[in-house]
Amino acid sequence: MAHNDVAQQRRRVIRMEQHATREQPPRRRRGYTVRFDVGGVTGHLTTNAYPDGKLGEVWVRVDQQGSPISGFLDSLSAAVSLGLQHGVPLERYVAKYVGMRFEPCGPVSDPEIEYAHSLPDYVFRRLALDYLDTRTSAELGIRGG
Repeated sequence: MAHNDVAQQRRRVIRMEQHATREQPPRRRRGYTVRFDVGGVTGHLTTNAYPDGKLGEVWVRVDQQGSPISGFLDSLSAAVSLGLQHGVPLERYVAKYVGMRFEPCGPVSDPEIEYAHSLPDYVFRRLALDYLDTRTSAELGIRGG
């Protein structure tokens, strides 16, 4: 294979379908911040919603700034927020991340959620309780305490 052919293969352009458009959140948003402790890791979950109450942004911060778990949660937060703004339903994220198991895990400081199998497990249980109707939450295996 010629050198130019290899170079061409490396420069492939990845094209995305442009069907979904981003719904930018308004400048002023409604939301909340909740402090949590999961398996000894303390942090804050901040949400922002559109005027109709639909979730539009999620930010998770832990008190261990600079740690791998902090970087992971920053990346997950940004990806989920962009997905929500492009029309991915919250139910999809809840179905994917609830029940995910890895450290840290353990008892939770949230009275409605007694135990979390991981930080994403806690975050998406909390979001389901706050932003999904009771029936949808129950269908996804989420019940309030």
